[in-house]
Amino acid sequence: MLNMEPQLELIGYLVRHGTLTSMSVWDSWGTLGLSEEGRQQAAAAAQWLSFEHIGRVICSDVPRSIESAQFLLDIGCVLCPYLGSDPNLRPWYVSDFSGKEKSPENLAKFKPYADDPSLQIPGGESRNQLRDRVQVAWQYLTTPYKGLPTVLYVHNSVIKCLMGLEEIKDAVSPGGVVAVYMDERGDVSFRIVLGDMNAAKGVS
Repeated sequence: MLNMEPQLELIGYLVRHGTLTSMSVWDSWGTLGLSEEGRQQAAAAAQWLSFEHIGRVICSDVPRSIESAQFLLDIGCVLCPYLGSDPNLRPWYVSDFSGKEKSPENLAKFKPYADDPSLQIPGGESRNQLRDRVQVAWQYLTTPYKGLPTVLYVHNSVIKCLMGLEEIKDAVSPGGVVAVYMDERGDVSFRIVLGDMNAAKGVS
């Protein structure tokens, strides 16, 4: 009997940056760096990916993703020696929530924007606007550098959008790695290869 399963091709990886110096506030487009735990997570992700042949590494242009990506540039087998960055890969812009504690009171204020993808945060963006913005990721993933997979260092909110899982807490834990595959029909699938998903509903 013929095997009717479509052939899968690895086109890249989505890597979530490591834990921040404070995970109890919304950092959004802010400047928080990695904690010591976050650096260990980023190093572990780089170590896992160091066994793969990578075409290029692209990240968002905020400090935590740049810092995480540099670990792979330092030890990985990456054909393009330069780290690329793209502001369109930034996380959800939550405007005035940035820097605020994720207290029960603030989470209650934030909930309408998390629940309604069309509702725009004043001065920020809606989940629909975020989803539209981060589609640039597919341009990188589907145009391999020298035929090798691309690694994108991004954010939980970005990974959730790309995977179509916006309502869960964590698409993958900090420092986690998601492999991205495309079949011969152009359909995309994902597999967590490092870290865990938190499928509970809510804000991470």
